[in-house]
Amino acid sequence: MDLSIRIIQESDEYQVIIEGDGATRILKAKSINELIDSLSTEIKDLLTVKESSDTLKSSNCTLRGWYIRIPITKLLDMIAFLVRNRQGGDDTELIMKYLDSHGLSRSNYRVIIPTLSALGLWRQGKLAREAEELGKAVISGGSELPNLLYRIAIRNCALREVIERMAEGLPINDSIKLLGLTRRDEINYTSNLLEIIMSSDEFKCLQYSKALDNYLRGSGCFTVNDLPRGCVLNQVITIFNYLVSNKGFHLMSLLGDVDVTVNLSLVTTQQSNDYAMIIQGGKPIGALIGDVITTNSNYAPRAREAVDRLEPIAAKVIRANNLLFSMIIVPIVIMDECPRIKVYVMVGNKMGDWIARVFDLP
Repeated sequence: MDLSIRIIQESDEYQVIIEGDGATRILKAKSINELIDSLSTEIKDLLTVKESSDTLKSSNCTLRGWYIRIPITKLLDMIAFLVRNRQGGDDTELIMKYLDSHGLSRSNYRVIIPTLSALGLWRQGKLAREAEELGKAVISGGSELPNLLYRIAIRNCALREVIERMAEGLPINDSIKLLGLTRRDEINYTSNLLEIIMSSDEFKCLQYSKALDNYLRGSGCFTVNDLPRGCVLNQVITIFNYLVSNKGFHLMSLLGDVDVTVNLSLVTTQQSNDYAMIIQGGKPIGALIGDVITTNSNYAPRAREAVDRLEPIAAKVIRANNLLFSMIIVPIVIMDECPRIKVYVMVGNKMGDWIARVFDLP
């Protein structure tokens, strides 16, 4: 294992950046003794994790520890400056040029590097690829910036937990308390970052997915209705898996009515563009396609409209892939005093026979 350890002293505090095997850890210490103890614990932990390849493979985040001492707007402005002026030179010198050109003390370097490192934007003494993508997004002024920040932030284990708790409905101020921050500037800067992340489609998808999971567990009313187009298929797959596990007999009956025999206990799904393949025994046997609609108690016209639009697409997928069947799933969010979900399911075979049924959920 190759480890890179960097210690930066800022006023009466030490920031430690440990890099190795694709992971970065950020530590803060108030004294040399605390610094030595923290380093010893972290290195021991790293070596223990290294011994278990399964632990490494199952890890969903590569950054540990949270540190931010720069307002997010200034951080983005600086990254854009670095990307705009980067011509194969030294990134550290570019940071100094940014500080000089903005009338800022070069001592700010001591907080810039740990902040960039905590987001995975600085590795091995230079800007990471993710920082280049982020800088280009800032320069172009595109709408993808919140999604990029979301994807960057969830690679930090501490931020990932905070983001997931916010998606579950915990207020932002209570979520930030999970980080154990004590400095007012860090709390404010973290809050500003999270506010941008919450505006992203990726966060709204996570929020919707968690609300749907809770609803399907029988937690009462459905609480979210803002679903970005990009994650509709994920919700359709979630409903399909729920039906397989909880209403498998009725689903088998629908398939049988169009002469399709499937062992639902053996099927899996695999996303493919705007639909998902239904796989059995490693072979695609069906297609899953759908949409999510939000309406009032008179849901039938909207549901019929969605199915009529999707049926030709589903039939085309059957023919193009030589499949046994297609399944159209349209979750219907009925907005009333206690929003609830029904699901319109239609199954068709390659002969063009179709049959449908509406299920109440959960």
